[in-house]
Amino acid sequence: MRILYKGMQNPNKGLLIVGTDEEAAEIQAGLSGQGIVSQVQVLSPESLSEGLQAVDNVGAVCCASTAARSADLSTLSRFCQEKGVCLFFCIPELAALQKNMRVRNVGFLSFLSPLDEPLSHWWNRMTKRIFDLLLSGLFLLIFFPFIYIAAAIIIKRKSSGPVFSFTKETGRRGQRLERVAFRTADLPAESFLQRDRFRLMPQFMNVFRGSMSIVGLRFVKETADAVPVTFNYVKPGMANCCLCKDADVWYTQNWSLWLDVRILVKALFGKNKTE
Repeated sequence: MRILYKGMQNPNKGLLIVGTDEEAAEIQAGLSGQGIVSQVQVLSPESLSEGLQAVDNVGAVCCASTAARSADLSTLSRFCQEKGVCLFFCIPELAALQKNMRVRNVGFLSFLSPLDEPLSHWWNRMTKRIFDLLLSGLFLLIFFPFIYIAAAIIIKRKSSGPVFSFTKETGRRGQRLERVAFRTADLPAESFLQRDRFRLMPQFMNVFRGSMSIVGLRFVKETADAVPVTFNYVKPGMANCCLCKDADVWYTQNWSLWLDVRILVKALFGKNKTE
């Protein structure tokens, strides 16, 4: 909200809100919550053309209504140009679209189009794949043989079954994959192999084969007809993004190699909390 008043030539002037009383009250509450209090004038979209003639002492204009017609917006834009003030839009629907869309201008027309996900580009997918191959290959070559021998001895002492267990999951583009883990069903609850950090170490084999990533999306329970769109370019991961709400969607839209490193470090050495 503070950026609204950075655009005002004279902060002592008031704010004109175009919208309903409820929309204006919501904006005022938001401004008050940020410690910004100003004189506010409210105009409904229906009385915009006539009401602007009586408006004075305005430092900024905020349109908060989707009911304003294009002709009214043109009038509002000319009013702001004449007064030398900034015009802002505070529309929840636009804020929601902004997370997934961008504006493209073609001449005097404006179009909303989906944002390009970073991993929709082959060079980013190749970078992420090389990162996965290096880490998983080093782990499987150097550390995993010793971990496998210790786990096999512990598991075989409790039962004669296989060392690994496999569960079917849904991966990228709805493809089915078998996620591998140590079989720990017959082990006591206090066994260190029951901890996910140890039990799921065989998933490095999934990563090396390419069905998973070191860092990726969460596994979800779903039907074959309800495959998440976010699986189009991002694979399920051993470590997941928990940096914000709606983390999986945010991750697909903001992926970078540095982000993968941050998430991996948090997963290994810290608590991966939702912020």
